[in-house]
Amino acid sequence: MGNVMFIRFVSGEINECSHVSTGLFQTAFELMDNPVLPDDEYDMLRDLMDWFNKYLRGPSEYRLRSPWRIERAISWFKPTAHVYLARAWEMAAILERNNVFIRMIKAHRAGYILYEDEAQVFAQPFADIRRVL
Repeated sequence: MGNVMFIRFVSGEINECSHVSTGLFQTAFELMDNPVLPDDEYDMLRDLMDWFNKYLRGPSEYRLRSPWRIERAISWFKPTAHVYLARAWEMAAILERNNVFIRMIKAHRAGYILYEDEAQVFAQPFADIRRVL
């Protein structure tokens, strides 16, 4: 992949399956379950989640075919996924307005790539990558 810089948005929580910082989408799902989330923020977050569900093909198909290989795998955006990254920043802003800190991580290597499309990779992180996650 050369000089590609993969991008991941994470919270400060550790995900019990991957054992690394919880990603943007899981964090958004958790916030949407919070009854104190204002209605307008919930609606904006729901609209963004619906958009991603419509336009970003997730690795769920791979997960069904090879569940034993994905336990600790995580998703990264490709730097060329401009439209997706812009929407991810919108989600991050909503989360932060609601006291959920989100940080962006960049890495030249995502790990062992299990799934890839035009916007993302789904990979088991290498040990050195796991340390920054």
